[in-house]
Amino acid sequence: MANRNPNTKGLMPWKPGQSGNPSGRPRIQPISDRYAHIAEEKLPENIRKKLKLGTGATYGDAIALRTFQAALEGDLAATREVREAIEGKAAIRVTQEVRESPQVDLSAIPTRHVPVRPN
Repeated sequence: MANRNPNTKGLMPWKPGQSGNPSGRPRIQPISDRYAHIAEEKLPENIRKKLKLGTGATYGDAIALRTFQAALEGDLAATREVREAIEGKAAIRVTQEVRESPQVDLSAIPTRHVPVRPN
């Protein structure tokens, strides 16, 4: 019988446990990728001078400066943003109060005899 798919000649199958795509599907973040690109662009001179940033300052530098300024003025969202950028998001801390089991006096509960029926 002839080979129905001649394009498979010379191909080697994957070894057991080996992935055919070890890197996986590429992660694409279209908006975040654009933000990252714009953040690295140089600021126009008029904005750079207004913010009193050094030569070669970028949009990212301007945003970081303005976020710090807002945090210093009491903006809690800006403060959280700065902290999370530096330390990462805060883990939710759960504290559990340890208590001893309460002692209950069962002698006050009236008891009655329940007869067991024979099978």
